[in-house]
Amino acid sequence: MNKLTIKQINNLVTGNTLAVETISSSPDMRAFVVIAAYRLDEKGMGYRVSKFLNNNDNIFFWLRKYELKNEYIDNAWDVSEEELVNSFFVNNINSIEELESLLSNFLDDYSKLDIEWKCDNPV
Repeated sequence: MNKLTIKQINNLVTGNTLAVETISSSPDMRAFVVIAAYRLDEKGMGYRVSKFLNNNDNIFFWLRKYELKNEYIDNAWDVSEEELVNSFFVNNINSIEELESLLSNFLDDYSKLDIEWKCDNPV
């Protein structure tokens, strides 16, 4: 099973979203896997994690895998939930190990996960 690197984990726990483009189900689609971290406040509402590495307890993670028609990306159109195809989203992931286990359903190589702006992730 793959493992996230220390650099990837540090990026997550300091509030950076990681993403990678994967193989889509058809040539007119593009597929992405996206992961990020968040905290919960007293009311159970999610908010961004601190940019400081020494404050990384009580962190939760989310994972989204989806496909989108090429035209949305080519034309830089806004994307809503309804346009996503084969979408899978899970949050309240309690640990890096649980996140890695879920990632194994979508990725064979975690090393390609990088800061989201590097892979055209439109969502």
